[in-house]
Amino acid sequence: MLVLALGQLGIALRGVVPDLVSIPAANTTIVCALVLGLRSLRLLRGGSRGDPFGWMLALLLFALLVIFSEIFPIYRVRVLFISSALSILFVRIALELRRDVPVECTSSYKFTEWVMWAVAAMTMARAASTIVEQSSDLLAPGVLRSSTFLLYTGFTTAATLGVMWIEIQRLERDLIRSARIDALTGVLSRGSFLEEFGREVSRSEREGTVFSLAIFDLDNFKRLNDRYGHPEGDRALKSVVETMRATIRRHDLLGRYGGEEFALLMPNTGKETAIRVAERVRGEIDLAGFRVGGERVGLTVSGGVATFQLDGFDWDSLLIAADNALYAAKETGRNRIVAAGSEAPTDAG
Repeated sequence: MLVLALGQLGIALRGVVPDLVSIPAANTTIVCALVLGLRSLRLLRGGSRGDPFGWMLALLLFALLVIFSEIFPIYRVRVLFISSALSILFVRIALELRRDVPVECTSSYKFTEWVMWAVAAMTMARAASTIVEQSSDLLAPGVLRSSTFLLYTGFTTAATLGVMWIEIQRLERDLIRSARIDALTGVLSRGSFLEEFGREVSRSEREGTVFSLAIFDLDNFKRLNDRYGHPEGDRALKSVVETMRATIRRHDLLGRYGGEEFALLMPNTGKETAIRVAERVRGEIDLAGFRVGGERVGLTVSGGVATFQLDGFDWDSLLIAADNALYAAKETGRNRIVAAGSEAPTDAG
């Protein structure tokens, strides 16, 4: 916006400053502002910093404006070049705003996109009007010129509000996501997992279905942290989560319950199936292991499985049942799954 303001100031000072400043330099500065705007939009979306085409367009425009203002001063040609360059950039920004729009930010992206389409259309119309214009003075009084500058001001304000709206919606999305998602592992936070558990209880009672809960705990995680440091410990947690996500079923919900404890909610799942799912998770983690500096470090989990209505009728009772089963798995050698009520470990493979 600062670069855009500098370009507009240069145009406003025409007749006070040399034409080289008020025509080539000022208009190229406005184009550079749009290139920077496109770059900022891509950075906001996690894309590339560079825009060779945009900078080449700005350089080409500057050269053409110098020729047609200092050597061959032709007003219509200058306006056509300026309008064409601006239209190209407005269209590129509009197209960028259309790509991979976050669902939570649809309204702000769409509003700003249509502002860009509108100003691009107006700019092209302005270029077309130069073909039939009689005056050669850009700042000469006239309804068309006055309305054009007023519309540009309005579109600039609307675009600024649109970008602010995008940022506000993105911040709202990030705040909601940070409250729901564990920052380190990317799975549901404890609070969000409990909310999902409550919904599953209501659905189960309403429809007469059952579901199961599994609690996993990394074996000897403190020893890994003490030996290799907390950064490697964090990396181990991420590795375990990646394996879990690749192993569980699409409708299962995974959350981080504590430091190295994870909870798995399995809708419409009885105990036998839940045991098989939990055992598959345990086996895949054991198989994947973990590497620190090229050295393979054993990384395993123990788990306890409990089923709604069989082992408990609310979070507290079901958690106690799953925790007791997890404790039995730890006590009987780790790297195994135990079902609530049986207190007997499944085959650790």
